[in-house]
Amino acid sequence: MVGCTAKIAQTLTSATSEPASEPANPPSSNPPSSPTPPPTPDPPSSPAPPANPEPVITLPTEQASAAASFINSVGVVTHLSYTDTAYYLNFPQVFTALQTLGVRHIRDGYYPWAESNPIVQAHQQLAAAGIKCDYVVPYDLSTTPEAIEQFAPMVRDMESLEGSNECDISGECNGTGAAGVGNVVAFMPTIYAAGNALGVPVVGPSFTQQASYPQAGNLSSEMTVNNLHIYFAGRNPGSAGWGTADAEGNSYGSFQWWLDQAAIDGPGLPSEITETGYLATPTTETPFTLPDSVEASYAPRTLLLAYKLGIQKTYLYELLDEVSSPGYGLLNADLSPKPAFTAIQNLMSTLADSGSSFTPSSLPYVLSGGDANLNHLLLQKSDGSYWLVLWLEEPSWDPVNVAPVAVTPESIGIELNGAYATETAYQFDSSGNVSQSSLAMDGYWANLTVTDQLTIVQITPQ
Repeated sequence: MVGCTAKIAQTLTSATSEPASEPANPPSSNPPSSPTPPPTPDPPSSPAPPANPEPVITLPTEQASAAASFINSVGVVTHLSYTDTAYYLNFPQVFTALQTLGVRHIRDGYYPWAESNPIVQAHQQLAAAGIKCDYVVPYDLSTTPEAIEQFAPMVRDMESLEGSNECDISGECNGTGAAGVGNVVAFMPTIYAAGNALGVPVVGPSFTQQASYPQAGNLSSEMTVNNLHIYFAGRNPGSAGWGTADAEGNSYGSFQWWLDQAAIDGPGLPSEITETGYLATPTTETPFTLPDSVEASYAPRTLLLAYKLGIQKTYLYELLDEVSSPGYGLLNADLSPKPAFTAIQNLMSTLADSGSSFTPSSLPYVLSGGDANLNHLLLQKSDGSYWLVLWLEEPSWDPVNVAPVAVTPESIGIELNGAYATETAYQFDSSGNVSQSSLAMDGYWANLTVTDQLTIVQITPQ
């Protein structure tokens, strides 16, 4: 693929007034020696405590991650240089769509444009809006580190450099297979030198074939971040994979299989997924593709699972449908949103945190019920609130037989220790929309039903 709190207020009872003081004695026949002073009012009483507060109990704790850290892990592939597409022809709308989506990272291509080029100006506009770019450097032996170094201050949005794209199959590295792999490996020092001089991370080259990783060998000296392209062929992102297992016992196509490959050419390095996504249309009869409604569930779950696995960034392929990759866009070619766009927009806005940097804490709680498919991610915002994302990691689509698969909802309980309470549940649907409802506690417990669509529970200190 070409390089891409409706909070329930609990109001304390108002302060109560003390009885009025007794009146002064009635006047006697004798003249008073002095006037009787007025009674001294009693001080106002303190607010009454809540009725029957639950005593704090001891529960296991789980360390939360910062919600802002998850938000910062999400990116999307763009192709601003595709001059026959909306990326170029309708950039103002594309710019607005990126802001609406809530992403801060794009992945696009490096080319030595002049500063007057509209593509450079588009990158400058993105930089001013706080959106940064991972630049994929195409295989071109005329490219020099100095040229890339001069390009960076011009576009202003460069946050990383990336090795050439899928050289084992693309044919764009003067060969495919082992030849393409060898050529991009030989080209990596140019990219690494530029990244080192600019002080930005260097993401390694992307491969598609298992044999490419041992052919490339250990590239740790020429990159700082490993690079993965993970596509699930219409399967759910938590799929155990398909086909032959690797030496570690993980099947091709699964997250773990790809991480095993990363350990070959970048042992010990962090990883990014610079491409992942689904080919989706409103309806489909084509194997290994999805209806839009299923992508609305799978795409946000991909981002959550990748984050749980320690992937630094995950770029969805891609922002909009265009001629080289129709069906992969989060937007249609006319820039109207697909359900997956709406789902990710709502995920990002629900978890957004505009507060200052902080160190997340641990939450004492227990999840009860559910089977092995129950997944969760615990996040915290800077205001001290926790946000528990829940879903069933099960397939709702059979990509081989092109048919829906029923997912049985599961009832679960959230036990808290008396110092925290659930407030609001955010429920996503197959259109990507989210609805809010209050989630009251019954003693120490809150009960809810979880499906393959995301549910986010807000938990606040009491």
